[in-house]
Amino acid sequence: MLVLSGLILAATVIVLTIATPLLVIFSPVLVPALVTVGLITTGFLASGGFGIAAITVLSWIYR
Repeated sequence: MLVLSGLILAATVIVLTIATPLLVIFSPVLVPALVTVGLITTGFLASGGFGIAAITVLSWIYR
């Protein structure tokens, strides 16, 4: 179990060593892309929620 923990720790350090420079290089592209995706997702969820609220209100009015 100790050997497995050591291997997992070593693999984590190696992957972070490789991935960190890539994240730093691509961060000017990734950050605005993630913000855009987040705003689009929020907009779709909000429009769906407003639609459900409108249907609920209309069905309540017509009862």
